[in-house]
Amino acid sequence: MSPLDNPALPKGSIVLITGANGNLGSHISDQFLHYGYKVRAAVRDIEKNAWLAELFEKSYGKGVFELVRIPDLTADGAFDEAIKGVGAVVHTASVVSFSPDPNIVVTGSIALVLSALKAAYATDSVKRFVFTSSSSAAALSHPNIPATTVTEESWCEYAVQQAWADPPYTPERAGMVYAASKVQSEQAVWKFQKENAEKRPDLVVNSILPNFLYGKILDPVHQGSQGSGSFIPSLYKGEISPMLSWVVRQYYVNIQDAARLHFIAATFPEVKQQRIFAFGGRFSFDKIIDILKEQNPGRTFPDHFSGGEDPNEIPPAKKAEKLLQELGRPGYISLEDTVADNVAHLRSGTA
Repeated sequence: MSPLDNPALPKGSIVLITGANGNLGSHISDQFLHYGYKVRAAVRDIEKNAWLAELFEKSYGKGVFELVRIPDLTADGAFDEAIKGVGAVVHTASVVSFSPDPNIVVTGSIALVLSALKAAYATDSVKRFVFTSSSSAAALSHPNIPATTVTEESWCEYAVQQAWADPPYTPERAGMVYAASKVQSEQAVWKFQKENAEKRPDLVVNSILPNFLYGKILDPVHQGSQGSGSFIPSLYKGEISPMLSWVVRQYYVNIQDAARLHFIAATFPEVKQQRIFAFGGRFSFDKIIDILKEQNPGRTFPDHFSGGEDPNEIPPAKKAEKLLQELGRPGYISLEDTVADNVAHLRSGTA
């Protein structure tokens, strides 16, 4: 019997998603709507994000997606209204300022997730809490870090040490500070859950650790320039975005697979208190350029500038792939299909 036949979260339930206006958050919303759930999306500014409601209304009709305004997720009582009647909370919001100051990024990210988690614990209707962590919480592909075999107990303590090293907080430290924010935010989630589980034995907590996100852009007009989703389109246009210079070879995951794993973490009965590793496969920009050349003959692309292969091994990624297969998927979406997905809007002329 498929887990969808007897989900932990009944179809039609309301799912509260923070950061729903981001590329990943919007895809997570799309997956829940696709499988028959209602989404309540927490954003700072409803008017600014009205396009999101319009997008989903076109695909799924009225009454299944709503925007709610929470200007400060860490404020006292921030979730009081938005969380009423909610069956699951998916927390994707984080501090993505890329400030090199850990006092801002790490401390802020911990405050964000604990505010959401405490609200979930205080709301009887909430049965599932899913936290969007990051691959960097477990491992980094970095010249100063020896290759490792990642386990479900792995943490990237090197990032924490580097992030909290003595000032000055110079710009080149921003990457390590971001990684440390994911390490310490996720650790804060599990610490809180361990210390409070007996108060809410009915509340299941899971985390998702996605690596680099590539793939389909739901709304190219409003999201085309956001984060990693803009990198492959940049190469398609013959450009090398400045941000690409600090991205080393590592693993990727198609953004739709990452979103599906969030859905799985909220609905599969047997998925409880788990770290789910969303690592679809290895990539480098040289490999992506070669794929673009093969898929777009006659078009000119940048020369190779960043190759190699991530030396880390990620056995838990197979466990996540098995979950995708239980959902009815063939497994992870390939890098070739992911690259095609990521530039489909450019090839069709829709953006």
